[in-house]
Amino acid sequence: MWSLRLLRIVLLTLVLYSFPTGGIPQNHSQIRAVWVTRWAFKSQSDIERMFEQLSKAGVNLVFFQVRGSCDVLYSSAYEPWSAVLTGELGKDPGWDPLAKAIEQGHRFGMEVHAWTNVFPAWHVSRAGSPPSRSLPLHVMLVQPAWLARNRSGKVMSLKKDENRHNYVFLSPTHPGVQEHILSVVEDLVSKYEIDGLHLDYVRFPDSTYSYDYASRLAYSEALKDTQISFADWRRESLTKLVGAIAYTAKLTRPGIEVSAAVWQILAKGKNYYFQDPTEWVKRGYLDFVVPMIYTTDLEAFQQRLSDYTDAVGSRKVIAGIGAYLEGFNDSIFVRQLKIADEKDILGVSIFNSDYALRYKQELKRNR
Repeated sequence: MWSLRLLRIVLLTLVLYSFPTGGIPQNHSQIRAVWVTRWAFKSQSDIERMFEQLSKAGVNLVFFQVRGSCDVLYSSAYEPWSAVLTGELGKDPGWDPLAKAIEQGHRFGMEVHAWTNVFPAWHVSRAGSPPSRSLPLHVMLVQPAWLARNRSGKVMSLKKDENRHNYVFLSPTHPGVQEHILSVVEDLVSKYEIDGLHLDYVRFPDSTYSYDYASRLAYSEALKDTQISFADWRRESLTKLVGAIAYTAKLTRPGIEVSAAVWQILAKGKNYYFQDPTEWVKRGYLDFVVPMIYTTDLEAFQQRLSDYTDAVGSRKVIAGIGAYLEGFNDSIFVRQLKIADEKDILGVSIFNSDYALRYKQELKRNR
């Protein structure tokens, strides 16, 4: 059963239907964005150098990763510091990466959007090591019942050879998980002058999850009022959560943009991962979506991008370009930029910042 707080927020998301959906400012006429991963820097000077180089390359929007697997790179009231900078989960590095990124981004006239992995709980490894003890304690240790489960009721393995996914996931339909995510969002957005909130891994691991007890109970309650299938219920529940996240972010920081990185094949995202970006945009929850069209096949790139522009409208799409792929080259990069511009979409985002700088001449020339 959903908590009163979550029910209230979900009901209030209905207000978003009446929100104006033209929230993209004029300087978004041609976005050149990059994803900056949590492994892209080690110090404040690294961030200073990176943002200066990105600015010279013509980048005007940065998706800066601040949350990986329920561990963070900012001062959080709910989750421990990532071990990426210090080697120790929960250890304060002595400086604030997100605050530094905002400072540098705004210095160079760039928007900074906080990029958060929504449902990954912990990374999979050969050893299968769980999170170490920290302050605050990692949510996976505090709430093991929140983990996604398959039809047999089994949680995902932490061992790489036993799990085809990169992460163990929290259950997207568990009420406790949803409340936790909303609390994390409210805390993050209230503390930092970010221009946007960018959601990643806002999906199920795949369609065989989540059969945790709380989710099955919530579904059985839903069946008292409707004959909705479990697949449709999971998809709709995730959609309502995206609405609640957007409402929370926009209420906390008016004017903030909310977006999501979504599966490159629209139909697969909807049917296999229960993402429904078409509905997320239609209901006014998201300002734009960023399909991760990571391919060197130009025909596939064009078709997948067309599927998204047909579904949500060209001015609600930023095309994700996988410049890291084997076989990717200058010619492919320029052609994908041209396809994106011909579609009159908002722009492109390059994965990741290192590769954006590798193609900085083409990026700046084709802005």
